Amino acid sequence: MSLIADISNPYLGAFADGLFYSFAVCTASCLPIVAGYIAGVGSGFKGSVKITLLFNSGRILAYALIGAIAGLFGGFLQAFVSETAIAPFQIYSSFVFGAVTIIIGVMVLLKARKPSCDCSGQDAKKLSETKKRSRFGVNFGAFSLGLTRGLILCPPLVALLLYAMPFTSPAGSVSIAVLFGLGTVISPLLLLAGVTGWLLSKAPLFQKWISVAGGVVLILLGVLTMLNSSTA
Repeated sequence: MSLIADISNPYLGAFADGLFYSFAVCTASCLPIVAGYIAGVGSGFKGSVKITLLFNSGRILAYALIGAIAGLFGGFLQAFVSETAIAPFQIYSSFVFGAVTIIIGVMVLLKARKPSCDCSGQDAKKLSETKKRSRFGVNFGAFSLGLTRGLILCPPLVALLLYAMPFTSPAGSVSIAVLFGLGTVISPLLLLAGVTGWLLSKAPLFQKWISVAGGVVLILLGVLTMLNSSTA
């Protein structure tokens, strides 16, 4: 059943559950990742909010994929209910997320190590804007981090899909998963990420070292994730 006991509608319950867990769990687990990426690429308040939305869109896509699999292959979710059965999938998905995080962290470090040109004035400003726009495409790094993070099965989402499976269609399972993800988007993470980007942008003279620190943070988070997955 829905973790919000007073809500009988599974779709409304899914959104409410996502909203609840965004304040309780999601912000704490996702903020270090998003903050490290923001520090690495360098962005102000608006840019950091956009990065966070892209990160969350990746998570929602991952949730939609999980919902689709659960809806099409009901036995899949039932087979992964026990902790011992879910462990292998969690290990592999955590390993992939850790590897992607390390790769993006390395890319940030390589970008930060490139010597800056001696341009000045308007040319320097244009160069800076171009570098920000081109870094990882349209912030593909943020989307990739969110996508791989979302593939690590979230217990509340699994519980919702399991509860709704007997009386929802495959499309309904996808809708529940997406609504849960949308609920998690409305969280303090958006504001905290924006404030992080705004504060870091106030130290332009240290931008290179902030980018290096962001890359190091991402690499360390990736290594820790892979180590935890290997010892789980």
